[in-house]
Parts: sequence; structure tokens; C-alpha cells
Amino acid sequence: MDPTLDDRIDDALFHLYLEADENFINEVIEREIEDPKAYEKKIKQIIFLAKATANKKNDEYILTLVEKFQDALLKNLDKPISILKQLVQQDASLAFYKNLENLTNEDIVEIIKDKNLVELLEELERNENK
Repeated sequence: MDPTLDDRIDDALFHLYLEADENFINEVIEREIEDPKAYEKKIKQIIFLAKATANKKNDEYILTLVEKFQDALLKNLDKPISILKQLVQQDASLAFYKNLENLTNEDIVEIIKDKNLVELLEELERNENK
């Protein structure tokens, strides 16, 4: 079969399932899937692995940011330190971080958690390249 036709069929099915109600989808699953329990188990495994991968990537971003901020604090680089100060000022619960030079890795993780890690990394890398 023509690959473009396959793509069109896949797109049509995708949009059908997006717009279909739950009962319709359940009927299709019952007709098309031989072992619904095995299928459900496989779906749960896929979701678990996707979440684990996302968490791992998030942890890698955090570790990279912590290293960059620690390095910036040691080298006394203005821009990364100002970014860190800005993050502290944005959150009133972090007001106890007054002496940035004495921050531990855990302190930096506390400061950057719940922030857009990719954005922070990109901003630090832009400043490194200048």
C-alpha cells in the first residue's frame, strides 16, 4: 500500500478517536483486541515508562542546572547569579536564601524546582556563549 495513503488512514483514525465518545472507543477495543486485560496492562506499562523517562529527563535538567549555578557562584559570574537572585525574589517562601555563596546543591534544587528547567538551561547557555 502507498505510504502516503497509510499516513492518511492513520491521520483519519487518529482524528476519529479524538472526536469519538468513550462508548464508541470501548466498542472498538472490544471488537479489535483479543485480550483487553493484556492490552490494558500494556497501556499501563507504556504510561509508566513514559512517566519514568520524563522524570529522568527532569532530574538530568535539575542536576545540570545545579552544576551551572554552583559553578557560577564559585566563579562569581554576574548573569547566572542575577538569574538565581531573581528566582529567589519571585518566591516569597525562599526569602531565607540571603547568602547565595553558601547555597548547597539541595538549596539550589529547592530554588529551581517548579520552574521551567529547559528555559533556565537555555538562558544560562545563552549567557555562557556571550
